[in-house]
Amino acid sequence: MTMVKKTNSEPRILLDCDVIIHFTKAGHQLLLPKIYPNRFVILDKVKEELDQRKKSLVALNNFVEWTKIEVIPFPKDINIIREYARLKIKMGQGEAACMAVAKHTNDYIASSNLKDIKKYCEENGIIYLTTMDILLEAYLKGLLTETSCNNFIQEVKSKDSKLIDRIDTISQYEEKVKKNNRS
Repeated sequence: MTMVKKTNSEPRILLDCDVIIHFTKAGHQLLLPKIYPNRFVILDKVKEELDQRKKSLVALNNFVEWTKIEVIPFPKDINIIREYARLKIKMGQGEAACMAVAKHTNDYIASSNLKDIKKYCEENGIIYLTTMDILLEAYLKGLLTETSCNNFIQEVKSKDSKLIDRIDTISQYEEKVKKNNRS
C-alpha cells in the first residue's frame, strides 16, 4: 500500500461503500473530503448500493449532499462494462464497479474490503487505500488528533464494522505501515 501525497495531477479516488459507512459511523463524514481535497468521487453504482441500506439511508444521503463529493456515472467503455460484469459475479456491486473502472483508468480505490479487492488490485497494479490508510493520513495532516483517531477506531468497531484485526490505535497502525514499507 502506498500513502498518497497531494498534487494537482493526481488520480481520483473511487470511494466504496464501506469507507463511507465507516466515516459515517464514526461521525467524521464531513472530514473525508478534507483529507484528499477534490480527489474523492462516488460511482453511481456505489451510490445505488448505499441507497439499499435503509437503516442509514438518511445519514448516507446527507453525507453525499454535505460533503459535495461528486457522484459520477459508470463509464460506457465496453472493456470496463465487461470487467464489471465479470467481477460482479464474485463480489458486491461497489467493489466490482470501483475495480473495473480503476483497472482501465489511473484511478485509486478506497475500500476496506481487502478480502475482495487486495489480490485483484495487486495483480492489476491498482493503488488502494483502506479506511485506516485514510484515517492515518488525516492524523499525519493534523486533521485529527491521536485521541480522535483512536475514538474513531473504537466507535466503528463498536458498531459491528471491521477495520484491521488486532489494531486498536492509530499508533499501532502507523507502526504497521512503517514496518511494511521497510520490508
